Amino acid sequence: MDIKLQNVREEDAEFLYRFMNDKDILDALDEIPTQFSDWVDAISAWNCDPDEEDYIIFDENTPIGWLGINGLLSEDKVACIKMIGLFPQYQNKGIGTYALKQTLEMLRSRGFTAAALYTNQSNRRAQSCYMKCGFKITEKFAGKMANGNPAERYKMELVF
Repeated sequence: MDIKLQNVREEDAEFLYRFMNDKDILDALDEIPTQFSDWVDAISAWNCDPDEEDYIIFDENTPIGWLGINGLLSEDKVACIKMIGLFPQYQNKGIGTYALKQTLEMLRSRGFTAAALYTNQSNRRAQSCYMKCGFKITEKFAGKMANGNPAERYKMELVF
């Protein structure tokens, strides 16, 4: 496998639309279906927001996932991994861990002191990836997800 991260571009709206409307992705993230125009608008907003960066995760030339970061302008130098996801057939192969480690190294090289993320307590697969990268659970709380489902959540943090 040849895994690489590429900045999200306007032409990636179709991929993000397909990715975020995949039933397995929707179920894992407790998300709701979106429209193609939502992704066109999101990419346009991201490209104008210096606090955020988004990447498509590729296996060679095939887009297989999405990784997003925000908090890039935070005074405390703590970035937030807002999203990392892969199509199910690419999970459990070390790809998520690789992509996340590459992102964390980039953040560290930019002077960030820590990274944080949020995940459902039930998403053990994601937690395993995060823990392999050094994240630790720092908070447990209840939340309501985009699809209206209640969820027990974790905040996980990694100090560089």
